[in-house]
Amino acid sequence: MNLITKFNLILFFTFTISFTIGGYYSYQLTEDNALQQVTDQAELIMQEALAIRSYTVNEIRPLLNKNNDGLFHPQTVPAYSATQTSNLVRKTRPEYIYKEAVFNPTNPRNNATVREEKIINKFKADPKLVKQVGSYTLRGKKSHYIAYPIKITNPKCLGCHSSSENAPKAMLAIYGDKGGFGWKLNEIVGTQIVVVPYKLPAKLARKTFYSFLVALALLFMTLFIVINIMIRILVLKPITVMTQLADNLSKGNITGSELEILGEDEISDLSRSFNRMRRSVIKIIQILRKQKKSGQ
Repeated sequence: MNLITKFNLILFFTFTISFTIGGYYSYQLTEDNALQQVTDQAELIMQEALAIRSYTVNEIRPLLNKNNDGLFHPQTVPAYSATQTSNLVRKTRPEYIYKEAVFNPTNPRNNATVREEKIINKFKADPKLVKQVGSYTLRGKKSHYIAYPIKITNPKCLGCHSSSENAPKAMLAIYGDKGGFGWKLNEIVGTQIVVVPYKLPAKLARKTFYSFLVALALLFMTLFIVINIMIRILVLKPITVMTQLADNLSKGNITGSELEILGEDEISDLSRSFNRMRRSVIKIIQILRKQKKSGQ
């Protein structure tokens, strides 16, 4: 096996190991970035929902209550406003979901599913838990969710939710007296949950990952070619010339010029040493030839 083949094998195994390690960690990094992007999207939607709830309580509700028309306006309910706004968004982005899931809701559309009930129960089991983040499969597609607890902290909420007898008649006329009652102060009754698809960030992550692999492969290929060229020029070519001169010298051929020395590296030092050795050998050969002639 010649020297260039050995160098290429070493480079090949080095590049293969580096490519594998680099690919593995870049994949983990792109996956983590995709997950962080999904989490940020979910958090943004959640904060928008919270802002809508606050806007409804502070600005919309006072305006509608001034009418004193004896009617119950769902638009004064922060959960209704946040959900309605989310439903408008879902017309163009159906895979994005915002829901206020409750065990015992006033509006049946807020009734918690089995999966949401597990999230609510986890909040109830640990009152100090303020947020849950996780993933699950929704309609065959991986999705990411973020959930906040719905906790009754405002005593005014009990005016509509303590019992059907105390609830506004106008509200009962819309939703009936079957759900949304029996709530207590500081009780966790549900969860605000945002679900966002993992598909788009994951697709971008894979695209970034594949682009990185292609760039890494091109880089390795370029280095491989450059290193091969440099080895041939700086190492193999001088060694080949030395080998030829040494072979000629071993056969008694003392003609030809010395090695040309252009640098100050190790190959140049070797060339100098070879030239000195060659001159010494030539002198010995010349002396031996003279002695042979004088002996004749």
